[in-house]
Amino acid sequence: MSPSAPKYGIRYKCMRLSTFTLIAGMATACSLQNNDAKPVNSGSSTEEPAASAETQGIKPKPIAVQADLESAQRLPDVPVAVLYASLSNRADAGDLEAKRQLFLVLNECRIAMQPDRPIDYSSSQVSPDLLKASGKTREQFLADQQLKSLTSTEEKLKRCEGIPRDALKETARWLKEAAEGGDTYARLAYYNYLDLVVGDQRTQEASPEKVEEFNTDSFRYLKSVADAGSADGLFSLGTAYQRGIITPKDPVRAYAYKKAAGELTPIGGNAQALDLMARSMTPSELEQANELAISLAQRSGK
Repeated sequence: MSPSAPKYGIRYKCMRLSTFTLIAGMATACSLQNNDAKPVNSGSSTEEPAASAETQGIKPKPIAVQADLESAQRLPDVPVAVLYASLSNRADAGDLEAKRQLFLVLNECRIAMQPDRPIDYSSSQVSPDLLKASGKTREQFLADQQLKSLTSTEEKLKRCEGIPRDALKETARWLKEAAEGGDTYARLAYYNYLDLVVGDQRTQEASPEKVEEFNTDSFRYLKSVADAGSADGLFSLGTAYQRGIITPKDPVRAYAYKKAAGELTPIGGNAQALDLMARSMTPSELEQANELAISLAQRSGK
């Protein structure tokens, strides 16, 4: 994307996943900017782990294609207070879609209500073509983006006035229940929300067992989506292996999962990224990674 950043900074600081490439980018950006995923001690194994019994038992809903991931984030165009009441009733009754949508609504309000995390565009890069088309200097363009962001936040805050104050405490609950129920979107999004599920940095440091549980759940969710043949899941899991987020670093699996994802769905820049990864791998590792990638792609294509 040529603009300096998405309109709200990685879709409003990880508020909503969107297309395949956005999900891939968020895996890195969210963990860096929001501290929403913890690096795990490095370790490498060339044998592909089998899906756990629970992973095998709950298959994600078949909405892992790009269009369905986008539609999963669409909400009815009704007042937030009315929407919240409707979704709450449906979610309490066990409606999986309502749980996902309720998380989206509450998370949007939660983020809009965080004045300590403003979106700063001042250091962002802007393509020359975009500046030329806008007729503005870089400073003018970024100032305009900042104003639009603040205006949007104010609009969201107004809409969120219809939600009970204590409702935001349930944001993590609905994300968790949607993921546990097998919702593909929730399972892909979950590992970006360590701070929501566990708590802030201080809480994380005081509760390593909760962080470990979060990592375990996040990996299980991503693995189930990848095992179901989703390119989104494969690529996100590859990023997790690459950066050591929610699972130990593993260059072989990182390369294999990302290559397998690219075999299923065209991914801008993936070939160049794989080339860079290959340069730091031994011939033996690269051979193993390519073999695993073939296996993953064939399994996903079934």
